[in-house]
Amino acid sequence: MRDVRNVNVCVIGGAGFLGSHLVNYLIDNKKSTVLVLDNLISGLRKNINSHAKFMEYDIRNNEVGLTAILKTHQIKYVFNYAAEPYIPECFERPLDFFEINATAVLRVLNACQAADVKALLQVSSAEIYGEAKGRITEDTPIIPHSTYGVSKVAADGLVQVRWKEAQVPAIALRQFNCIGERETHDYVVPEIISQLHVTPGVVRLGNNSYRDFLYAGDAVQMAVELLECGQFGQVYNMGSEVGIKIYDLAKMIGGLMGQGDIQIISDSNRERPWEIWRLESDNTKLHKTIRKRPTVSLEGALQYTIDYFRKNGNKWDW
Repeated sequence: MRDVRNVNVCVIGGAGFLGSHLVNYLIDNKKSTVLVLDNLISGLRKNINSHAKFMEYDIRNNEVGLTAILKTHQIKYVFNYAAEPYIPECFERPLDFFEINATAVLRVLNACQAADVKALLQVSSAEIYGEAKGRITEDTPIIPHSTYGVSKVAADGLVQVRWKEAQVPAIALRQFNCIGERETHDYVVPEIISQLHVTPGVVRLGNNSYRDFLYAGDAVQMAVELLECGQFGQVYNMGSEVGIKIYDLAKMIGGLMGQGDIQIISDSNRERPWEIWRLESDNTKLHKTIRKRPTVSLEGALQYTIDYFRKNGNKWDW
């Protein structure tokens, strides 16, 4: 079995939301020596663990530079959390999304191969599936609804074929929605919290879709074990396996913020075009591979997120 404990690990995107949770876990619990690479477009310096090494780097650059970095720092394992993740922006900047979410992934794969890295975990997204009924398995048909989704499909495919073609030791993680401290984009949970802070008891929402939310701290621990135990060239879903409609989620957040029965106003201007109405993970394949299970409930994850917002001066950092 591979083991990230007490070895040199690189986290690409380690100044971002999930990346910073991962860096903290690797340093605090695995005693890893961590190199963070981040272009700081959405990541923040203040998110970087003070015990990590940091280099400002953009994976869209030539892979020769990345190869040299990995060799110089004697990196054994790589986690790639770098992405253009905020879907509403992909409608306006599709090329940017494809370059960093797909083309740059090929550069990372090539660099890991050239630097003789033992394993790479490439983080993908549940958005690749599009519309589905019930829980989603890795065999669910892939019908992406956005350029973001298409770019992640391409990255997944590269992970699979580069293992077959050249034995590049990579695994793809199809991550469902995560919540927690240090979120770097105004996704639905931070948006609801912000609205309820400004206008207590009232929130304006678009689509009442159905989503699966996993606490970020649980997600990164499960990701580490997946890198250690997963099969190269394979894809794995990861979610909480507990779904909820967004309007019900807003009511739960209102209750946790002490606002009781909130009023939800349906706002067509907030509706996402070609919405994916249901995303809920089936972790069966993952559970056959790793032993770690989520320990933080949805309510607990929401409370952590609310507490962070309040400790951060009732604001987010974007």
